[in-house]
Amino acid sequence: MGVRFVVRAREGVKPGSQVEFPFEQTRIVLGRGPAADVRIPHRSVSEFHATVQLHGDAWQLADASSTNGTKLNGKRLTGDRSKRLRDGDLIELGAYVLSFHTGVLVSEPVSAERTAELARRLLRDAHGSPALPAPRLCVVSGPQTGTVLEIANAPSRVLIGRKQGCQLLLSTPDVGAEHAEVIHDLDGVLIRGLGECVLGIGGQPQRTRRLRDGDEVSLGDTRLLFEEPAQVAIDALRNEPDLPFSPFQAATRTATEELPVDPAPAQLDAAVRLQPSAASERPDADLLIYALAAIVLIASSLGLLMLLRGS
Repeated sequence: MGVRFVVRAREGVKPGSQVEFPFEQTRIVLGRGPAADVRIPHRSVSEFHATVQLHGDAWQLADASSTNGTKLNGKRLTGDRSKRLRDGDLIELGAYVLSFHTGVLVSEPVSAERTAELARRLLRDAHGSPALPAPRLCVVSGPQTGTVLEIANAPSRVLIGRKQGCQLLLSTPDVGAEHAEVIHDLDGVLIRGLGECVLGIGGQPQRTRRLRDGDEVSLGDTRLLFEEPAQVAIDALRNEPDLPFSPFQAATRTATEELPVDPAPAQLDAAVRLQPSAASERPDADLLIYALAAIVLIASSLGLLMLLRGS
């Protein structure tokens, strides 16, 4: 049995958007860097932020001297001391929250390719980032130069060929009727030659290729360039320093957004004219105080007079 992390951002993402990382290994690295098993592409998360490790029959969480620290169920871990994890615990890393689950049946552990694709999905779902284009194939040479094929979110499949109905139609005799298929799955984007058709990738004939940003694919005399904007953005984060994060930033921003709009000057003037000023209210208050003081003084005098007569 394995474990699973369900990752979601605190704010600024599509409603219900979350990503799951299942594992069967006994040590799991959480962070922003390429070596992380749970890779979170945000500057509030350090390159190597925290570790989750199995000690005996207990899972332990430890911070790795991260910039923003690590919290377990709302309490910050101190120093290099680890804390025991239990099923359903919440781990906070900067702007993200991870729920931890044990006793998980893992049919297929997370590969390096899947870790990278899940990180790209986290980035695409973030509203705080500029809108990222979908992965795409661009025709850079051949009769259809300039044509762009956007690849939908996983799971999706498109066909390339000269046959009507192909999503990328290449009307040239050196391309097969259905020459290749492009599959977007949980591990990223894959291109595969169909039937007897082969692809030229990196100058070598290949039947199948897991595409990476910048790859060029040849189909006869037509060349395609694969672009993955989300991966470019993730790679750029590696050169950025950590961003200090406070959980109160979101609350402050939300409260500010909910403040009433300032009244217009004309409305403000009318409101001032209608409301009595503090100066106009003060004399009435002073008169009331003087009257009460006079009553107390008269009552005291009467009491003293009665005492003198009695004696």
